[in-house]
Amino acid sequence: MSLRAALLFEISRRGLPEPAKRTIDYTAYQDWRKQSLFTSWGAFDHNDLRGKDVLDFGCGDGALSLFLATEKLPGSVIGVDLEPAAVERARAAYRSAQLPQSVSVEFRLGSVDRIPAADRSIDFLVALDCLEHVMSPLPIFREWLRVLRPGGKCLIEWFPYKGPWGPHMESLITVPWAHVLFGQEAMFRAAERLYELPEFVPRHWDLDADGKKKANKWRQWSSFREQGYINELDLGTFRSLVREAGLEIDRLHAHSFGGSSLRRAIGRTLMGLPLIGEYFMSYTTIELGRP
Repeated sequence: MSLRAALLFEISRRGLPEPAKRTIDYTAYQDWRKQSLFTSWGAFDHNDLRGKDVLDFGCGDGALSLFLATEKLPGSVIGVDLEPAAVERARAAYRSAQLPQSVSVEFRLGSVDRIPAADRSIDFLVALDCLEHVMSPLPIFREWLRVLRPGGKCLIEWFPYKGPWGPHMESLITVPWAHVLFGQEAMFRAAERLYELPEFVPRHWDLDADGKKKANKWRQWSSFREQGYINELDLGTFRSLVREAGLEIDRLHAHSFGGSSLRRAIGRTLMGLPLIGEYFMSYTTIELGRP
């Protein structure tokens, strides 16, 4: 193990967080995820979906799709996800939900470069908390353009890579900006050792069907590209790829730290700095338009 990895391991080991209930109890996670999606939708609630055709990109278990169908009364909602198990759970949730009869809801299995929807069939495409996991963004942006009608919109919540927790490894790596300060190889080697510690509490995604801790997955990777989970997309590249795909950025609102008013004010100030401001950006809310 390199010196960087050893140092990161020691710092993270001493600061291993007590897991939130939602990370060890899948039912609690579903409740939290539902509330989180509803809160995220608040950034876009000025958009009137009534009677419109909506596509929920990266729909997961279908919580947002069913919320929009119930509360916003679109004409139709198509939920799309890459994971067959997630699509099946979404379909099961739909069968047990009480939805307005006027709203058509369907869940479909997608692929990494194709959305199962017809050309120019969608008014609003919603992509909350999933863009950072799209490993080839340009083909997907082109797909967004293809399925949108003229004047249609993409509504996005995105966590850019350069932010303090961009790698999505905070259950193990407790150092913000570890990918900047220590590098990816050190992060994976530290995570590999941390996962084996008896004091590390496995999260629900670390458990198999029998509730036992899965084999240590971290030892098989040394980079996010190998892992295939985080795309390392930054804001400049995002803007460039969106233009190349033929979409337009109608609105982009960057958010920094949460917490107290002082903490938020410091975050906003740091986010405005040239060259390094993006490193203080926690997430963004974005509206793209199809010309």
